[in-house]
This record gives sequence, C-alpha cells and structure tokens, in this order.
Amino acid sequence: MKTPQIFKIAVFMAVAAMFLAAPVWAQPQLPATINIPVTFYDFRSDRSNPEFEQPHMGGLRTGMVERELDDDNKPVATAPMDNNLNQGVRFWFRDWNNLNSYRMAARTHPQGRDPAGRTYLQRFRPIYQYRVNGQYTAAPPGIRQPLPANVDASGWREGNAPFQWQRNAYTAQEAVVNGVQFSVDTAFKNIIFREELTFTLANRTTGMYEFSRREGNPFFPLNGRGFGNEWVSTDAGNQTTRNFAFTMEMEFQFQVRPGMVFNFEGDDDVWVFIDKQLVLDLGGIHLPVSGSFNLDNLFPGQVGAYKTLRVFYAERHADGSNIWIQTNIVAPPSSMDISTIGNSGGGLVTGPIEKSADSTVTLYSVVYDDLGNVLTPGTGYDCNHVTWTINNTVVGRGCELVVADSIARQLNITSIYNDGRNPPVTKAITMNVKALPPVSIHIQRTPDPKPVTATSFSDDIYFNPGETHTTVYAVLRDKYGNYVGMAGVVNRGSDNDWWGPSAAQWTSVDLEVATVSPPVAASTIVQKERRGEGTESDIIVSYQACYIRNTVTECVTLSDTVAVGSRSTGSAAVGPSPFVPGVTNVNTTLPPSVTTFYKDAINNSGNGTGHGVLITIDTPKPLQVVPGGTIGARGAQPYGIIMIYDAVGNVVRRASLYWSGPDGARRSYGYVWDGKNQNGRYVGPGTYLARVSGRDEDGINFSIQKKIGVTK
Repeated sequence: MKTPQIFKIAVFMAVAAMFLAAPVWAQPQLPATINIPVTFYDFRSDRSNPEFEQPHMGGLRTGMVERELDDDNKPVATAPMDNNLNQGVRFWFRDWNNLNSYRMAARTHPQGRDPAGRTYLQRFRPIYQYRVNGQYTAAPPGIRQPLPANVDASGWREGNAPFQWQRNAYTAQEAVVNGVQFSVDTAFKNIIFREELTFTLANRTTGMYEFSRREGNPFFPLNGRGFGNEWVSTDAGNQTTRNFAFTMEMEFQFQVRPGMVFNFEGDDDVWVFIDKQLVLDLGGIHLPVSGSFNLDNLFPGQVGAYKTLRVFYAERHADGSNIWIQTNIVAPPSSMDISTIGNSGGGLVTGPIEKSADSTVTLYSVVYDDLGNVLTPGTGYDCNHVTWTINNTVVGRGCELVVADSIARQLNITSIYNDGRNPPVTKAITMNVKALPPVSIHIQRTPDPKPVTATSFSDDIYFNPGETHTTVYAVLRDKYGNYVGMAGVVNRGSDNDWWGPSAAQWTSVDLEVATVSPPVAASTIVQKERRGEGTESDIIVSYQACYIRNTVTECVTLSDTVAVGSRSTGSAAVGPSPFVPGVTNVNTTLPPSVTTFYKDAINNSGNGTGHGVLITIDTPKPLQVVPGGTIGARGAQPYGIIMIYDAVGNVVRRASLYWSGPDGARRSYGYVWDGKNQNGRYVGPGTYLARVSGRDEDGINFSIQKKIGVTK
C-alpha cells in the first residue's frame, strides 16, 4: 500500500458522461495498436534519494508544480509545501549526467545560471530533517533506517526553517561521474531508457486508444534493469522483488479535433500539460486516483490547431504501481490516398493502374485529418512535405507526380507525407506499364526478355565448341524496345490492338552451313551442317503483324537477320616456355601423352631428339597441304607455314607445320623449334613471336600467333 490513508477520487460517472457526449468521428483503417515513444528515468530506491521511497504523509497533493512548464518543457516545483517531497521535481525528468546543459527552471534565468553564476549541479542539493519530540534532526540522503518508533508519519517535515536547499553539505556524498568531479550530492542520479508504450484500440467509433497496467498486471517496466530491484521499505516489510522509484515522460504532437478526451487512473504523481499549460494535476504519493479533461472545454474554437500533449508520471513509493490511460489524443497519424484526378479526394486509386508505354499519368496526393476530412494543399497541408518514390527510389516532391515511364514493367509507387511534427503517413499503389504493339522482331538464343538498355536485342548464332545444334527464338519488341512476346500466332481480340495471323517463318541462306526446323514457329532448332565449322552464313526470320489504324487494317512484315556458323580462330600453345636452346627436351619436360601425340611434329622438325620448344596449333577446320612445301620425315605433308620473329620483327626461322599424326586429332598440328635461326645458330635470350598461316579445306585463310620465351 502507498499509505495508511485510502484516498481515491470517484470520477467514473463523469468519464462515462464524457464518452457519451463525445461526437462520433471517422478515422479510416484504424490500426489495432499504436506505439507512443516515452522516456523512463530510473532512480535509487534505497533512501539515498530524499524524495523516493521515503516516509510520507500520502494522499493526493495538487499544486506541487507550477501551471506552466519551464524553458526545457519540464515541470517546475512550487514553493515548499508540507510533506510534498517535491523540491527535486526539477531533477525527476532530466538526465542527471547532463544537467549542466539544461536551462534554469526559473524562467527569469534562461541562460542556465542563477544570479551568482551557478549551474544546476552547483546550486542544488537537498537536506531533509525529521522532527523528534518537536526537534528537527538531520537525516542526510543515504540513511537506510525505518521511521523511529517515537515519531509517527505526521511528524515528518522537510526542510530547515522552513525548507532549504544547500550546496556542498555532506561532502562525503560528492562523486566522480564520467571522470568529472562534482561538488554535489548524487541523490538524483538516474539511468535513462527511451522506449515505447503500446496503446490498444478500445473504441473504433470514438478513436479511443488505451494503455493499462494495473491490479494483477502492475506497471513495473524497469524490473531487473537500471539500478535493479533495490531494497525498499514498506508497511509489509522490506522487499527487492521489483524496481521501484522511476519516472516517465511522454510527448505526442496532435491536431485538435472535436470530442478529444484524456482519462487517467493510477499512482503516484501525474501531471498532464497541453503545450505548456497544466490541464491535469494528480500529484503526490497516493493510491490510484482518477482524473480527466476534455479539449472541447479547454480549447474551444481551436479545432485544427496543432498542439503537444506532455504526460509526466512518477512511481515514488512501494508497493503498488498502476497506470491506465484512455484517450483519443494519442491517435494514429492522418491517412492519405492517391488520386488520378486531383487532391480533393475523387478518383482514388483502389487497384493497379494500367498505363501504356507512350502515355502519361499524373498522380495526386490526398491527405486526410484525423476526422477523415480531406485537407487542402497550401492551407491544410504543405506540398513540400510530400515525397514520391518509385521502386524505392525518390523521384519527386510535391502534391503531384507525372509518370511517363516507357519501360514495360511494374512500378511500385509510394506517396509519403511527413510534416516533421507527426508520424509520417504513406500510400502505396502499383502501376503496370504495358508494351506497345510490336515494331521489330529479334532472334535470340534465349526466350527471356532482355532489358531495354541492351545495345542489341539479336544474337548471332555461332556454335560453341562441340555444339551441333541450338534452339533460337523470335522475340517481338515495341518502339521502346519493350518485350512484347514470342512471334507465334496472336489472335485478334478485344484486348489486343494488334495480331499475328501466322507464326514466324525461318530461312537459312546456306543449307550446307546450317538448317532450321521447323521453318514456321515462334522458335526453331538450328542444325550445324557440313560447312558449319569455321564458316559463316545467315539465318532470316520474318513475321507479319497487323494493326487497325483509323478503322483500316494494316499489316507489316517484320524481319531480322543474324549470322550463323563458326568464326573460331583456333588456338595455339607453346611448351615449355621459356626454354633453353640445345638443352630443353620436350620429351622429358612435357607429359608423354603430349609428345606422343605430336611425334610427327617432333620428328619432322629436323631434330628427332625433341630438343627445343613444341608449338601446337588447333584449327577450326582441317588445313590444306601447302603446295611445294617441305616434306617431312616419313613423308609427312606440310599443312602450314610457321614464321619465327625476334622482338624487332626480323625473321629468325621459317619452317613447315606438320599434322599431329595418324592417331591424333584431325585439326591438330605442331612444330618443334630447336632455338636456332636460319643460319643454324642458337638465338639469344628474349621474347620471340611464332606466327602460323595456312588455308582450310574451304579455302578460307587461317592464321594465329603465339609468343615464345628463350633463356639461358
């Protein structure tokens, strides 16, 4: 119990009357819960604080704070009143570690210092005395003792004839905080928690939200935190099961509307201010008491005005802690919509918007107040506070947004209204940008739509190594490059502004390079034929698209041509590189399978021992025998010419390229250079270039080159 005296104000009939009298107002889509930011200040409950967990007279004590907040929007204690324990109010809702940054509570000294130049921490330190047999005896903070047996609660007083705050008394209480020495008592040291209270929707018609922690579910938000569950002295004995001695501050900005009420029941001190004006005074250490107010009576004729609700709550004595707030002041933010015709509320978007790639749609923000009334741009709300995003990217600010996107895709559009005073409100819609009728056809190796930013939508059909066939697709695109669909049969219908009476037709220019099957389809298989390796030809696709323009049917033929075949340039390799002329032996430095594969190249290079570097060539198609070329060992035919140059371009060696052997690949050739020049002398260290040239079986010239390193 808070005190032996039971004190409770019966105002439930008045509260009920206010509910009945409150006008009905509409709030679209009220959420089931809303979260309101609050700040908790945890204090010591071990009697080191002179105003928390101290013996007291108890009961409701109005008039403990002034009717106007100070320059920091904090309560100001009134002149000392018997048994209030209120002279430290200036510390109850301030960060103790940052007191010197606050301005003075006395509004005559806004610079934060008194006439003597002293700051908060320098000026104030409480001294409390209690009276024994009519005599005052000092009881400095920190004393953990129960009330003396010969002193009853009514004998307690605060102050020193009649009350006094002093500086530097009890120097043993001085402390070092964050490395700074303070000549001040630490009685009001606190720990800060910035959290939220979750209010639950209690009445959808009146917009009432409620926060309730009482009776079987008491209000102890800091249990196990802050200073912890400290020793407290109660009528029922000492206990450490809960964290008492804390305060709470709540601030909420709102717009005045008819029928706004605030109802409270709880303990201990509660002061409620609208802006800086005190509107509910339930001070004192007491059992749960009730109070309420109605803004229609407090601020007549101010509907639409912006104001700030400030609630200051204190839990100062064991063992109960109760709080119940029911109000439609702490309301969800105003709602908003998006319109296609203006800001007045008509033409609201209720589903996806369909827009063609070449059309423009203007969107408008529609903002409502808490009554559901549409606000007027410029007077009801500021267009500069409206932000538009498309796919999470900010694209504009203001009361309207012009959307002229020509890329076919889904746009996720959000309008956000944030005036900096209330929680922001948003509205999100989707817009589907549709492609236009096709104006071009493209051959692709995949059916997937390519982005419109691609430099080319068509793919040349070059066969990969070992690839004998591939599937290709005919893709339609509009004038912006948007993917329209596959070039199949498209039926004429009410939803189409174009159609295709037949699927795409495929043609191969050279049937010995590649063939297509089927010839009429949205996709076809391209088969590599006899001359498809190392040779190029073309594949052609055509498609007829029909439109109705000015009631007249008009058909056009779309076509695309791409290359088909193989344009491989072959490959070249040397090994080992670098090599030492006359020393390196390819038979021992390369794997046996390699040297065996190129045995003709080794034997036909003039040094059957294999000393030197092996130059290997793979060609796209077999090479022709070089007329008049040098016949190699075992009658090997020359299939190309190899030229070796030094770093400045001088010819070092000219020789023939030989086939890799009867058991080798059909398109593999090689040569072993022993490191000698045309005169039979070893070349010096450096980098040399081997260039191979020849003609394939189709008469197409072939050439390739590779660098060789020579060392000692």
